Amino acid sequence: MVGWSYVLFFSDLFIINTIIVEGVENLDPIDVHREVLATMDKRGGWRPWPKRHMFFLNELELENLLKDRLFVSNVTVDKKGHNILRLKVEERVKNFILHSKQQYVWVDHQGVVTQQLSTDEKSHVQALLLGQRSPDNSEPPIIKRNLDDEASSGFQVFSGNEAKKWISLVEQLRALNVSYREFEPPGVSSTIMKVLSKEGYELLMDITVPLDIQIETYNAFLKAKPKDVDQVEYIDVRVPGRVYLKEI
Repeated sequence: MVGWSYVLFFSDLFIINTIIVEGVENLDPIDVHREVLATMDKRGGWRPWPKRHMFFLNELELENLLKDRLFVSNVTVDKKGHNILRLKVEERVKNFILHSKQQYVWVDHQGVVTQQLSTDEKSHVQALLLGQRSPDNSEPPIIKRNLDDEASSGFQVFSGNEAKKWISLVEQLRALNVSYREFEPPGVSSTIMKVLSKEGYELLMDITVPLDIQIETYNAFLKAKPKDVDQVEYIDVRVPGRVYLKEI
């Protein structure tokens, strides 16, 4: 009994030593491998067996921890054999375009400016904002925030938590099949974001109200809107089932 107990609980036979990573393009599999091991080792609570033991691994808990640590859309963890984990990773947007007045820069998911857009990239973005081409949800999002100064490489325009929050909002909009040109996140003491729809309307939305309800309200407005309301300053869809307009 003692011998079998040692084999089952303390020997290397059931200790995870191989991690297969699938679905990554931007992430380095070596970094993912390192994060998985670090996540398992940092789990709290005392246990007599090693923290990397296959028998006592909670896949759902590990998936949720890795989604946050790796900043990805989804992670699926499968056990293979007696000491192998297979991870299927769905990556998310890791950078976006910041539109500040007449400036357009690339910003990473930590909120730091990496570089200016090239001339061709800038023209491509401006064509979208002017309605000269249709939005493409596979492209990096455009986030508007008018800064007091020009943003150069290395400049922190958002905190890391803010940048990740805005990227998460982008994912929510895309999950709802919303096509838009750009959006302006809330300020410090506000919960209102402004979304420039593909139709050219500025939508006022509240990030504390379910976005799907607000999108349904806007879609219902598009189907029933009178012909004489094209020239409006904004459309407020923050109250479910109600639309408020401000005409120009």
